[in-house]
Amino acid sequence: MCLAGTVMKPGCVLAALVSALSLALAVCGCSVREEGLVGGADGSWHGAAASGSAGVEVLNPEDAGDELQWDWLREMALANNPGLRGAQAAWQAALAKVPQARALPDPRATYGYFLEPVETRTGPQGQRVGVSQMLPWFGTLPLRERMAIAEAEAAFQSFRQKELALLLDLKTAFLEYGYLRAAIELSREHLELLGLIESVTAARFSSGMLSQSALIQVQMERGKADERIRSLEARRPAQSALILALIGGGATDSLLPWPERNADRPESFSLDDWMTRMLAQNPTLQRLRLLQERGRDGVRLARKSYYPDLTLGFEVIDIDGGDNPAMASIGLNLPIWRGRLAAGQHEASERLRGVEAELADHENRLSAELATLFFQYEDAQRKVALYHDSLIPKARQAIEVGLKGFEGGQVRFADLLDAERTLLEFLLTEAREEANRAIRAAEIEAIIGE
Repeated sequence: MCLAGTVMKPGCVLAALVSALSLALAVCGCSVREEGLVGGADGSWHGAAASGSAGVEVLNPEDAGDELQWDWLREMALANNPGLRGAQAAWQAALAKVPQARALPDPRATYGYFLEPVETRTGPQGQRVGVSQMLPWFGTLPLRERMAIAEAEAAFQSFRQKELALLLDLKTAFLEYGYLRAAIELSREHLELLGLIESVTAARFSSGMLSQSALIQVQMERGKADERIRSLEARRPAQSALILALIGGGATDSLLPWPERNADRPESFSLDDWMTRMLAQNPTLQRLRLLQERGRDGVRLARKSYYPDLTLGFEVIDIDGGDNPAMASIGLNLPIWRGRLAAGQHEASERLRGVEAELADHENRLSAELATLFFQYEDAQRKVALYHDSLIPKARQAIEVGLKGFEGGQVRFADLLDAERTLLEFLLTEAREEANRAIRAAEIEAIIGE
């Protein structure tokens, strides 16, 4: 439809059209930055994406020092793990969609040349030049931008989930490496104690107080203990390689040093406190909540498809020897295919329902998983206290009494050997439960989102 006459001055019409375009863009809302939707509450995630990926460091197992420190491993993994860098790249790719979503479509320029000039009162028309800009219906661009921001923030939560999963795998491997060290050291202490028993047995055999079968039996026990140590030591290269792979170190023949001893023990919290923090901080739940908001905006956007988009245009006709007429125009598309529009709205509604159902399912599953981890953590804590405070001291006391009684001929050799086996079993079980407790704590931290 024509909004201007055929002999208006182009300068006047262009000024009026620029004013109209500015007003239309303001009404349509080409950005929602003033609504504070870019980034989280503190805007930190947006700034982090702009800073780019961390530099990759060249790893050398000797750089770990004399004892393997968790803080060093964590730093190396966050800087070098390729899977984590891939997740970060996916997040930043999603973030790059935000300016695309809030941008207008490209304007359209047209040029026409009259093969046969049209004669007018003021002269022949030789050519015409025009430009047009399509404007989505009011509120469409803000909805698209909000959906892109929600998608980018959901990608950030996926990145956080990947980071937490990596740190959990690394912490588990680190703790298993520490348990391996403890098991080897305890087995060596067991071997030394068997050597002492063998010396006493050999002395009593020489004096005719014991049969040769007792000496052979203790030597067999030492052989089994030595084989146990060799088997444990054979596991070290594989465990070291696993840790190096998680921190992005690649294949190497060098072994990482043994983990540090006396690592900080996890703090104790109530299940209710852990549950509250999990529901508020878990990255998977946060991602689904963001997708839920995106789905709601998607339903609103689908409703906008029932309204037409606007196209504003401006055209100038070149007349040889006369005034050049200018024309401003406005066009509307006609959303008349209601079946297609209704299907689009139904699709958006079903997607939203799917995300809401997935969110409820994850909340239930994660709550049950956290309750299970809490029980396992408390069970390991109870067992550690039982072995450390009660069983192991009694087993050590039984060994001391048994050695003295064996030297005096008051304790049978079989009873002494059983006491030694029991002590080793208790010590290994305590070390295993300490590792289990720390692993359960790490799993709890991961599911909480810390």
